[in-house]
Amino acid sequence: METLKKINTLICPRMLFLLVGMPHISCAGTPAETSKGEEVTIQTVNPSDSKSDYTSGKYYHLDPQGNTLKSRFICLDKDWERPYTDEYSQWLLDLELHPQGHDTRYFNGDVKYNSSQISVGVLKTDLVGTFSKDGKEVPSDLQQCADACIRLWAEYLWKNKQYEKIHFKGGNGFVYEYTKWAAGYRVHFDKNWHATWSKDAQPDHSYATFRKYLSLVFTYCGTLTLSKELKKVEAADLRPGDILIYGGSPGHAVTVMDVLRNKKTGQLRVMFSQSYMPAQEIEILANPDDNNAPWFDIDIEKHPWVNTPQWYFDFNNKSNFRRWSGR
Repeated sequence: METLKKINTLICPRMLFLLVGMPHISCAGTPAETSKGEEVTIQTVNPSDSKSDYTSGKYYHLDPQGNTLKSRFICLDKDWERPYTDEYSQWLLDLELHPQGHDTRYFNGDVKYNSSQISVGVLKTDLVGTFSKDGKEVPSDLQQCADACIRLWAEYLWKNKQYEKIHFKGGNGFVYEYTKWAAGYRVHFDKNWHATWSKDAQPDHSYATFRKYLSLVFTYCGTLTLSKELKKVEAADLRPGDILIYGGSPGHAVTVMDVLRNKKTGQLRVMFSQSYMPAQEIEILANPDDNNAPWFDIDIEKHPWVNTPQWYFDFNNKSNFRRWSGR
């Protein structure tokens, strides 16, 4: 979950040049607080040998040798199909997973508390940190819930050179465009935190510079900004890459990684991924209401909610599915 991200240097009256490594606010409040003002403590456990109670059953099979979503989580029921074959959907299904039994790690390398009951797999994707003045990347409590959603979409677009689609709107309405960043422009703020672009660097489309851009976006964008920027989509039209989001302070967001549709009834089952707070690896969520299976039934009319291990999404209280523009 996530609150609006604040910058500790807000009290500074002078013109500021944005350093991408500025402090980041966690999903649950200030960097050291939950939404109730309680101090956040990173709880650690020893890595477990198995990820959850879910292994295999009548309808699904978990292949521990599978190294992607598609090859590890196998549907055995012929009445269910994957209805989408677009490039982003396939890209998500082909993302590499850590070996079965890998526990989710926080940004500092510690093992997430109760990881085996929260997730059934972990994407083999690192975390974007903050950057010092000399350009060195530092592990930081930055890539949290909304940031993980942004990370997947932006990585796909960058790797496919769809640079013009990489843009995200901050809380003040300023649009952080990757094409401007890659062209050498950087963001400046005046004393009232009005943002403008200035040509301060040479053009650079390298992955290292792209990561600096992501660090910038993670600092200024969150669940509240995404909920306003993304377009609403009906559950019946869900596809991989869509976002289930509650935009607020605190708020939370998870990415739809896979969609199965029953060919006879039209019923939907989806797989979600998330990051959380403190910043942590992107994990595939276990369904606490179904023996920690990786699938969640979606039927808004019968039960207008989705209960994930760390967030209850209530469709009668501002939770909804959203889609990236350009899809």
